[in-house]
Amino acid sequence: MDIPAVFLWALFAVLGVCFGSFFNVLIYRMPREMSIIKPASHCPDCKQKIPFWHNIPILSWLLLGGRCASCKKSISIKYPIVEFLGLSLGFAAAFIAEPSPWQNANLIESISLFWLIVTLIPIFVIDFKYLLLPDTVTIGGILLGFALSFFEGSIGWPSSLIGIAACGGGLFLFSVICSKILKKEGMGFGDVKLFAGFGALMGAELAYVSLIIGALLAIAVIVPYRLFTKKDMRSPLPFGPFLGLAAPISYLFGNTIIAGLGV
Repeated sequence: MDIPAVFLWALFAVLGVCFGSFFNVLIYRMPREMSIIKPASHCPDCKQKIPFWHNIPILSWLLLGGRCASCKKSISIKYPIVEFLGLSLGFAAAFIAEPSPWQNANLIESISLFWLIVTLIPIFVIDFKYLLLPDTVTIGGILLGFALSFFEGSIGWPSSLIGIAACGGGLFLFSVICSKILKKEGMGFGDVKLFAGFGALMGAELAYVSLIIGALLAIAVIVPYRLFTKKDMRSPLPFGPFLGLAAPISYLFGNTIIAGLGV
């Protein structure tokens, strides 16, 4: 399915800012084990429910001067920042998918890239701070990838299903083996589900390229950090952000990397 890229730019920018608004809820509530559905959006200070016209991403914060309409307490600037980041990443995903405005962009490929890029927000924030990955992102990626696989321009449902099994099952098995050898948890189940989602979206081959890239990124960043800060090398570390960052790289350039290596 094709659509002129300029319309996709606008659509994904709007979707991105909406996702950013939802991610604010996810980032605040998930680590506190709160429902992301109930209660409705409310001020954390006065508990007053926020009407929808005071909950428009970015715009409402600016019009209200960064304060709650009821109690006038300050609302953190991190909320519009996350929303603007969602807008920017959504637009970037559409632009990367097709940079020529009037050229047709493949909608299925664009949606996949949008998901891989925009969901980096909660992956980075939540996993780095709490060592958790939200099911909304991990299981959501599995469901989205498999659903898209039935449309023209996708990898096809057999490849998506194989990707889910090979990536989720393979990483789970690796985690179990590491746990037995190291006598501690080898890898969080959130990482397993996240990787299974990548398999659903791009197939097993490209997903495993992202695993290798993610591992190299993690080694390049975490080992020097722990050496310089004298952190215990055995303490838990977040792998989701590195795996998440590697996924769009593999989605875009994985086939070129495989061809270059002669695999």
